Amino acid sequence: MITNGIYRFFLIWYVCGVVLLSFDLLPSWLEWANAVFLHLSSLLALIYLAKAYGVRRALLVAIFVTGASIYIESLGVKYGFLFGSYDYEKDFGAKILGVPLTIGSAWFMVVITSRILALGIMKRMELPFIVHGIAYAVISSLFAVIMDLAIDPVAYVVKQYWVWEGDSFYYNIPLSNFSGWFLLSFFIQLVVYFFLAKSPKEENPVWEKRMVFLYSAVVMMFVIVALANGLWLVVWLTMIPFLILYIVYKKETRL
Repeated sequence: MITNGIYRFFLIWYVCGVVLLSFDLLPSWLEWANAVFLHLSSLLALIYLAKAYGVRRALLVAIFVTGASIYIESLGVKYGFLFGSYDYEKDFGAKILGVPLTIGSAWFMVVITSRILALGIMKRMELPFIVHGIAYAVISSLFAVIMDLAIDPVAYVVKQYWVWEGDSFYYNIPLSNFSGWFLLSFFIQLVVYFFLAKSPKEENPVWEKRMVFLYSAVVMMFVIVALANGLWLVVWLTMIPFLILYIVYKKETRL
């Protein structure tokens, strides 16, 4: 099937990317490969969502997540809103409101993969509908922040994809960035949760596992690059919470 072919192509692209980034072998003329990786990741998330909830709902969620994230990111770039003050330094392709479209794709991937992990952790929880939704938004947003703990230092310190104007113990990335990630993710996940809660869902264990792998693979790619560049704080602050939550996920989803 075409969707399986896209997934296999992503795996090849991913392995090449890990090698090139880890050993600083990515030439300047190949920087566009980063945008392709993010769009491919987003496409995989869209495929899963379409298989689970139908093409129409999947596209509506994709438009909402991409649009909301780009709009809030644009406020961050212009006014330092939510995340802190920063600027995009390298070309990530076409921009909307001063924000690369690839950033919206990245957010969509983060939201959907974090959704699968959060729902897995909550598989056996019996909570009132609204409380369940809030708990889901909290857990899925923790996964989003964990991923950003790996992404931002590598993108800033190693690759200079964007530049922060501030300082903190965490590689001079403002801590407001991570609280901003949590808050934006919480809002988006809450909307997605209530939108899809009453929608008929078709179980697809294969693609759910692929979403878990996608999340893990992206985190590990940035952790590996961080390790190769001596960013040890990234390794510890990312891997410890990730492994704890991942172990809980595996425990709760074990048949």
